[in-house]
Amino acid sequence: MLTKKQLIDGFGQIGIKNGDTIMVHTSYKSLGGVEGGADTVIDAFIELAGKDGTVMFPAFNFQSWTENHYWDALETPSRMGAITEQARLRPNAKRTPHPIYSFSVLGKRAEEFSKTEDVEAYGPNSAFALFHKINGTIVSIGLDFNSTFSMHHYIEYNVGCDYRRIKEFSGIYVGYDRKPQVKMYSMFVRKDDTVKTYINPGMNELLAAGVIKEIQVGAAKVHFATANDFYDNMSVIVREHPEKLHYIEEPKY
Repeated sequence: MLTKKQLIDGFGQIGIKNGDTIMVHTSYKSLGGVEGGADTVIDAFIELAGKDGTVMFPAFNFQSWTENHYWDALETPSRMGAITEQARLRPNAKRTPHPIYSFSVLGKRAEEFSKTEDVEAYGPNSAFALFHKINGTIVSIGLDFNSTFSMHHYIEYNVGCDYRRIKEFSGIYVGYDRKPQVKMYSMFVRKDDTVKTYINPGMNELLAAGVIKEIQVGAAKVHFATANDFYDNMSVIVREHPEKLHYIEEPKY
């Protein structure tokens, strides 16, 4: 069982310092057991980021808005794993407002992130845009590349690509003011059902180039990159080698 100190020592290899902003994608099980459970992992990152730091955890729940057409900033659970749900439930957590790609944010910039209102998940006033602006650090714990680094969709949106399109979704939205409203939000979705997201070739290329770095913490492989490095290098792949980020599934007759 990993202790908090072992987690701090392990994640400390990333080079996180006081004042940093960290976006953490997680597989709790991949660590192989932690004393105190998911909360200990959250506390380790908060301690590493310091009193001036900010820690973000995905609180995505795609079905809530795109299928059920209802989202509540306080009540809709995260579907991104045990650590992310524990982060969402913390009394001092602030949730970013986009109902498809929301984050639970803890720390100095939590209030600032809670005001990133943009109808498009990856638009100029989105949580992703603010994270990029302040050059945060993306951290991925024990996840396959195709299930993490969600910022790559933000890059596809801003660089432009022909295999995705903007799709609008409307529903009943309950924010922090607790007043239900009918609202519309959009997302850069796959062009059609034949497009299959598979970013591993592109991600492995960035790993080999040292843009994405890898360390071991407990039983988990941990990958990390700064927002600027990831954006600048992934942009080239989106523009010049999009086949490294998706494939087209031929229809079966």
